[in-house]
Amino acid sequence: MKLLLTIELSDKTKKEITDQLSDLKKTYPQFQWEPVEDYSILVHSFEESIEPKMVINKLEPALYDKEPFYLYADAVNLTIHNKITLYLNFRREKGIEKISKDIKEQFQIAQSPERYVPRLILANYKIPSKQQYFVIKKRLANLEIDLSFKINRLSLFKENKKIYTFKLL
Repeated sequence: MKLLLTIELSDKTKKEITDQLSDLKKTYPQFQWEPVEDYSILVHSFEESIEPKMVINKLEPALYDKEPFYLYADAVNLTIHNKITLYLNFRREKGIEKISKDIKEQFQIAQSPERYVPRLILANYKIPSKQQYFVIKKRLANLEIDLSFKINRLSLFKENKKIYTFKLL
């Protein structure tokens, strides 16, 4: 199984998200909504062949001087590939961009020109008709999300089990 470095959301934050999305969930009950208890924001996914102990040993120096930061929800958007995916987008945050960059340097991963954008996956659904797609896009554009929260730790997971927590200064 892959190792995942994530931002875990507090129960309070999960409730705020659920409350603000309740009308959207009622409008689209046919979507496959992510379980609230699984809400987390992926920071980095590591190859399956990497040992957890080695990842922890490399992440500790990469994260030791990082300070807590806030994430501010921006909008609910969607992407289309083999299905549509709804996600909660967050504003650009230099703290998490720096963490992402330092992790890539520490693990000697090629830097892409794209900056890291925190996202929380909310739901999946089959590809809708063009008309349905535009209706969904319009509803999402009119949806206002008012959410911010402090990030002071990152968690490393393997097989949906937390194996380590990194505290930010």
